[in-house]
Amino acid sequence: MPGWAHTLDVSVNVTGDASTGKELKKLVDEAEKGQGPTDGAGALQRARTELQRVTLALRSKGYYGASINATIAGRSIEDPATLDMLEALPPDQKLSVAFVVETGPVFRMAKIDIRGAQDIERKSLRLAPGDPADAAQILGAEEDILVQLRKRGYALAAAGKREVVADHATKQVDVTYVFDPGRKAKMGPVTFNGSESVDMVFLQRRVPFKQGEPYDPEKVKKLRDRLGALGVFSAVRIKSAPELDPNGELPFAVDLKDRPPRTIGFGVGYETRRGAYINGYWLHRNLFGQAESLKLSAEINNIARGGLNSRSFGDTGFDVSAAFLKPDWWVAGQDATAKFEIVREILDTYRRRATVLQGGLDRRISQEWRVTAGFNLEYSVIERLGVTRNYQLLGLPIGVAWDGTDNELEPTKGFRVNAKVTPYVDFGEVGKPFAIMRLTGSGYLDVLGGGRTILAARASIGSIPGVRTDAIPPDKLFYAGGGGSVRGFAYQSAGPRDAFFTPIGGASIVEGSIELRQRIGESFGVVAFVDAGSAYLSKFPDFAQTPRIGAGIGARYYTDFGPIRADVGFPVNRRPGDDRFGLYISLGQAF
Repeated sequence: MPGWAHTLDVSVNVTGDASTGKELKKLVDEAEKGQGPTDGAGALQRARTELQRVTLALRSKGYYGASINATIAGRSIEDPATLDMLEALPPDQKLSVAFVVETGPVFRMAKIDIRGAQDIERKSLRLAPGDPADAAQILGAEEDILVQLRKRGYALAAAGKREVVADHATKQVDVTYVFDPGRKAKMGPVTFNGSESVDMVFLQRRVPFKQGEPYDPEKVKKLRDRLGALGVFSAVRIKSAPELDPNGELPFAVDLKDRPPRTIGFGVGYETRRGAYINGYWLHRNLFGQAESLKLSAEINNIARGGLNSRSFGDTGFDVSAAFLKPDWWVAGQDATAKFEIVREILDTYRRRATVLQGGLDRRISQEWRVTAGFNLEYSVIERLGVTRNYQLLGLPIGVAWDGTDNELEPTKGFRVNAKVTPYVDFGEVGKPFAIMRLTGSGYLDVLGGGRTILAARASIGSIPGVRTDAIPPDKLFYAGGGGSVRGFAYQSAGPRDAFFTPIGGASIVEGSIELRQRIGESFGVVAFVDAGSAYLSKFPDFAQTPRIGAGIGARYYTDFGPIRADVGFPVNRRPGDDRFGLYISLGQAF
């Protein structure tokens, strides 16, 4: 239609900071997406709106003195005659809109005045005199002050109108923050809403504070974490009251949304030499109304590990188990666990049939620390090198773990350490007591920020002192190699072997891994890794012997329930009988 056919061609040319130029170009391109043809007046209005966006973006980066020459069809958009010129153009003419920007110098912070908030620790603020006057940092510093006030008990502290003044002569910026801290608060009563299946008395026991205690935002976070850890809620939202009650307490309302109580799941995986596996489970996550869980699991493994023939399909292993968990047994934060398991393992090293009963306690001491203790009763029949032995074991595992990572399943920063000791008594024909000790740690570094480029490292050492290896059940010895150990070497093969290249296990182990993880887009990622490790016949690792080393690459597909990983590892110091590579497909990161 005549008068409504102009389209715009917008360009941005920046002199000064090149990265800012790219950001401005992206800003303008995003704003122009989906914009259709318009008349002369509409085109001029769009150009002026883009000018406002560019000006605000420059100031947000500290370029308060930037100059911008904005034109449409070669004429300044501020010229009063521009509209008449546009309306006189042919109705279908394409209009060029150009922004020529000279950023000039970055203005820097000078005076930072804080009113209404006393004794603020300025060193912890993300803004200091001399820093670029970046708008995001100015806003962030305001939030830092609010965080400090709330940590001191001022739960309802609020920010007033801030004042930002730029001095174009000195190229400096002064900012004045104004706060109303209000009264110091106490932790108030907690009410729960929305759940129809979980016992409210049980939920009250999960509250990590007592009514009347000084307000602490960390206690609110701990409440959210405790409720989320139960696994019975799909959503947990904590709302604080808008004002304190007459006792100076801040009430909390917790809105909950129940998850479906029953879940079924399936998984598949593959590893060179071991073949494929398939597993499934049925889970009831709220058996008696207090988040008790019962999980029935089954797995068939070693499928076709010797190729596609009738013998390999018949020579499979399996694992069938039932696991029960009772949260807050006796005291809050202490879980009781029980598990019954029937296992058949078919490995190059040994063949094992076992029935296992486990029970124990898992107690969280703090957000980072937890301890575990329990018992294992195990009856097993193990065939190795043509010799079959029966084992009747009682184990008493004790463990302590520290986790300082930001995410239990997909950490991007921090580190964690786990130490475990399990003494065993054998009431079977061998009858020798022994103890398994292992210490494992891993660390994660967010290289570029944003959680997309992660450098991960893992180290582990273990020992079984005080008894000959032939007196230890073969399944309790240490083995290295495989998808969770030294990739590139077959499962259990990175250690001592007999004359036929069959792994024989060791009384000690050392392992180490380093992995670079890079996200690509939202759902994909790639990794590069180097693993090293070996099992040793000696009671402690013999560092004079070179460990097995594997290196490779992998791909990740990220889902809501964790990453699906596929890794290809190659043995760096390959021995006779070792595979040339290993392929590993499973759910979850290697560590």
